[in-house]
Amino acid sequence: MPFKYACFISYRRGAEDMAKEMIADLHDALAGEIELAFGTNAVFRDETRLHGGDFLNDALARALCQSVCMILVFTRAYFDQNRTYCAREYKAMEKLEQERLQLLPPEKRLHGLIIPIVFRGINYLPQELKQRLCLNFDRYLGSDGPMRRHPYYASEIRKVVEYMENLYTAFANLAIDPCEQCEHFSFPTEEEIRPWLENISHETIPFPLR
Repeated sequence: MPFKYACFISYRRGAEDMAKEMIADLHDALAGEIELAFGTNAVFRDETRLHGGDFLNDALARALCQSVCMILVFTRAYFDQNRTYCAREYKAMEKLEQERLQLLPPEKRLHGLIIPIVFRGINYLPQELKQRLCLNFDRYLGSDGPMRRHPYYASEIRKVVEYMENLYTAFANLAIDPCEQCEHFSFPTEEEIRPWLENISHETIPFPLR
């Protein structure tokens, strides 16, 4: 099976300790459950991207393409018009999703390959994301302790990993290789996503107003 990762974590990189710790905690919780389900730590999280930058390279595109699902860590800053790398990751996975779901039987297409986890701004989640399998971690606090030991968060993460496992099995049973084009896969350009991004950004209203 060509998939290298169970999931690709797409997130807005933060400068403050709480934002960094939140992503690290989520990664650890996912990695633990995924190792139990898949027998290996198959979580991709890019820790090298420039803060606030738009740099997306071929290795990132390949990692996204080689992932069963994308975990979209939603905050109100995710769809930022001035820092577009998250939006480009999202649109890239949406393209893969449209192509890959057509390979599966209808009962396996219910929620798609993009799983939003809302850490802040549940009331500003765009409508198109509300229709997906979506986890509400809006009440998460670092003082709650590790997610992997918290009854609510650990249970929700386990459900998501079980969903990934079912999708992986469905793809594994195909005669077609869903990752055949991954070596040549690329992210959409900023110009390609700009009209869509300007429209969806109105739903999140970034601060300060601009």
